[in-house]
Amino acid sequence: MTVETATATTSASTAQPTLKLRGSTQPAVEAFPGLETKGYAVVKSVISPERAQYYVNEMYQWLESFGKGFKGDDRSTWHIDNVPFFDKGGLYHRFGVAHEQFAWDARSEPGVVDTFARIWGTDELIVSYDSVNISLPLPKDELNGDRVAPWPHVDQSPTRCFRHCIQGILNLYPNGPKDGGLTVLEGSMPLFEEYFATHQDLRPAEGWPTADWWAHNEDTLKWFYDRGCKWVKVEAGPGDLILWDSRTIHYGAAAEGSEPRVATYVCYKPAKDMQPDKLQTKRECFAKHWGTSHDPLEFRINAARYKPHWNIEEGERTAPRSLPVLSERAKKLAGLVPY
Repeated sequence: MTVETATATTSASTAQPTLKLRGSTQPAVEAFPGLETKGYAVVKSVISPERAQYYVNEMYQWLESFGKGFKGDDRSTWHIDNVPFFDKGGLYHRFGVAHEQFAWDARSEPGVVDTFARIWGTDELIVSYDSVNISLPLPKDELNGDRVAPWPHVDQSPTRCFRHCIQGILNLYPNGPKDGGLTVLEGSMPLFEEYFATHQDLRPAEGWPTADWWAHNEDTLKWFYDRGCKWVKVEAGPGDLILWDSRTIHYGAAAEGSEPRVATYVCYKPAKDMQPDKLQTKRECFAKHWGTSHDPLEFRINAARYKPHWNIEEGERTAPRSLPVLSERAKKLAGLVPY
């Protein structure tokens, strides 16, 4: 698998005023053309480098709070046995992390929210209760197997061929070609519908799955390679926001070099599209400190009772260290109070 690298080209100054769309339902102006042509875009400087470093410090303190020996300022402690359980290179779903104060502060950043308001044409948004990523440059003998192997997939059902979800990563630390992070199959997004239409042999007997997930392997990817699609490792600076269409084939690469990857996942959709039953479930997730998948509206729950393969340890933390304090804006983003 050959991977190229890409740097950001889209600008968005944090000095821009907060949008005042007042719940507009007009079609959004295409502010980020890379989403249509490449399936991804990088928006520069949605938060300041200083703010990004604040979140890095907070996330390192979160790792330290488990008392396993990790210290953010001492790389001799950066070992797999000194941090809590993670997936892939450094994906943290568990331990109530989705509802830590730093996670809610990041979701509420005006520059982040305004970017998604431009995408959807409304500032009345609902946010996902998503995960964080702290991919440390661990010794190679400690990080192997499924935790470093590519896992190409799309986060969209074959039954939805339209723009359904735009995912986001708020990047918090310099992220170069070897530092782990989002790797996309550039050009795959416009081929999403054609691929499934011409691969009916892959369709299960019960029909295409409605869950927003489809995994690929080297055999199925060859069809995209033959049409000119190429793997690109997306690069970003501290405070940049990476966006990608859920129809884009992608995976999160583990850190290969000497530097960590620190980021948090963010995803927003118009609140008007929230179904009442899902809103009730979302509020239950908040109350019980459960995380969710990327889609803020049609989410899956990330909690032990819904993930039997998690192998929860005795006494494992299932709530944030302290209950988050949400601003009025954040309460609306969370779906706790109406617009």
